[in-house]
Amino acid sequence: MESTVTARPVIGRAYYPALVAASTSMWAIILGPVLSTIPNQVNEIAPGNKVFGLALVTGIAGIVGIVTNPLIGHLSDITRTRFGRRIPWLVAGLAVILPVSIIIGHSKSIAELALWWTLLQVGANMLMAPTSATIPDVVPERRRGMASACLGIAAAAAPVLGTGIQTLVSSPSLVYMILGGLICLAQLCFIATLRNDHTLPQAHPRTRRRIRWEHLIPRSKDFWLVCAHRILFGLGQNMALAYLFYYLQDVIHYAAQHPGQTTDDGVLLLTAIYAPCVIVAAIFAGSLTDRTGRFTWCLVTATLVFAVGAVLGAVTASWIGVIVLAVLTGLGYGAYASTSMAMAVHLLPDGERRARDLSLINVADLSAIALGPILAAAGISLSGYSAVFIASGILVIVSGVIVTAIKGAH
Repeated sequence: MESTVTARPVIGRAYYPALVAASTSMWAIILGPVLSTIPNQVNEIAPGNKVFGLALVTGIAGIVGIVTNPLIGHLSDITRTRFGRRIPWLVAGLAVILPVSIIIGHSKSIAELALWWTLLQVGANMLMAPTSATIPDVVPERRRGMASACLGIAAAAAPVLGTGIQTLVSSPSLVYMILGGLICLAQLCFIATLRNDHTLPQAHPRTRRRIRWEHLIPRSKDFWLVCAHRILFGLGQNMALAYLFYYLQDVIHYAAQHPGQTTDDGVLLLTAIYAPCVIVAAIFAGSLTDRTGRFTWCLVTATLVFAVGAVLGAVTASWIGVIVLAVLTGLGYGAYASTSMAMAVHLLPDGERRARDLSLINVADLSAIALGPILAAAGISLSGYSAVFIASGILVIVSGVIVTAIKGAH
């Protein structure tokens, strides 16, 4: 159950595109470099031990990110300044990201790269929880579906932005600096839309006590069901899409079917199909949720559409089938992304600890991003790609079943 901390500030229309830009640039620096920039750096630093080096760099940063996210969310909730609760943390995140994005490209050892990449993830986490917390802070309830759709659009655009920059720029130093510069510009625009947000936590004795474990963990069955729903859907999504490159290469034989093109061209084309489907579905589902105030039927439909698309990967071995897979998974994910986040915001258990609770939603998403490719790799080695796509569909359907058990979602 949510409570109002102070009077809700006036929010303009510029907030929504600014939220898309801020979230897209933030996720681009979280997800983008791990695709090629960091692997290339690790290969140059330790070519004889690149697999272990890459696992060390990304593993340490991932663990630190999962641990720090709810802590930063809690600290943001209890922050008291004349600029409100979120803006100081957004500025602090930029203060960490900008210098690190200049330094990290010049790393000379695995330890040094791990240190800077971990700090970069900490800086991104300083942006993540406060950014998502602005939705319940400043957006009227009847518009939160559309605000959540902005996050869905960002999720689709971020990988395109990250990989696009890495394709155009060969130097790791330039990749990080460009991404850092884009984050700075986007966040400054976003902060400008929050200039009327001076919300403060309610004066309460517990906010002055030392941080305790119960301050970091909400007590709400519906909230934890939302977390379970999101991690299962995230696992299914990442399992289905993580090894799409190798699926095109090993099963579809894209390059052989399309002379003069490479598998990279096939992945780029699928991305160009998938991303618009995500955006259209996110906007449609977000506006529909705002009008109806209901989440269950939309999420169940989204999970079924995505699951059908994922299972297509198990039963088809044609390029046309993969295109249909991209369309269905894109539509399913877009509807899920906007509706699920709107539901999470609607079911926040504590109006004073919004960033803490949403940071736990972020942890569920980050955990799925980390574990999905690992589970997919294990499935491919044991039973091939078909088993992975079927498992993806089952996980997503189970996530939809969980939604039906969430009382506040009906």
